[in-house]
Amino acid sequence: MTWTPLEPDVSAFLDAYDTGDAPALFADTFLALDPARAVAVTPAQLTAALPARRAMFDRAGVGALSRTDARQQRLDDHYLLVNADWSAPRAGTDPLHLTSTLLLRRDNGGFQILMYLNHTDLTTALAAG
Repeated sequence: MTWTPLEPDVSAFLDAYDTGDAPALFADTFLALDPARAVAVTPAQLTAALPARRAMFDRAGVGALSRTDARQQRLDDHYLLVNADWSAPRAGTDPLHLTSTLLLRRDNGGFQILMYLNHTDLTTALAAG
């Protein structure tokens, strides 16, 4: 299997993730992973955690994240991986660069995020800024 450019429906889904109500795009329970932990999370828990994450970014002088690149890998007719790169300006230093991988399931003509893997430990990356 190889990484390929995003298909239009996957690109539209990521655009909705970037600009819309991201928690609504996740499965009822999904796996959230980073180098330090792996936990099962609900969209409600994600929503509750987002203000603290934004505050952590603000304290580190990090602006809004924007997607800079993405690619996909179809696993079968129902599942695919999406790997995306993100960047955010950071006061007084180089931008923050993040990479994440999502496992998506095609369901009823749309997608749901089943797994969100952040390849960077945010606490460490923000402290290093």
